[in-house]
Amino acid sequence: MKEKIDELKQAFCNAKTDKEHDAIDMQMQLLINENPDEFAQSMVDSAKDTANKATNLVMRQKLENVIPAISLVYIAKKYFNKTDAWLYQRINGNMVNGKPAQFTQEEKNTLANALKDLSIMLQETSVRLV
Repeated sequence: MKEKIDELKQAFCNAKTDKEHDAIDMQMQLLINENPDEFAQSMVDSAKDTANKATNLVMRQKLENVIPAISLVYIAKKYFNKTDAWLYQRINGNMVNGKPAQFTQEEKNTLANALKDLSIMLQETSVRLV
């Protein structure tokens, strides 16, 4: 059911006319009538997926200005004991094992602390240069 809803959601986003929107609404109504409980759960799951995608986009946007200036290889290895590919997957929300990769709250905190550490290191180094 969720796959059908996701397809209809995508079709709704791509629809250009009221007639197309109405046809999609009718298909959604058929799904509701088919199994209201499964439809409701699938809608909740679809909404959660959408929220996760939005969160990942926000993460990428927040880091967009600093990514070119810092070594994600260094951060991945030193702070997470992982590869840079692992870190990039989470920053970009890439699909891993059929699901978008994302940071746990603990990993977000670790990344924030890593950026703070790097900030302090850069500041201390710049002071020593003058």
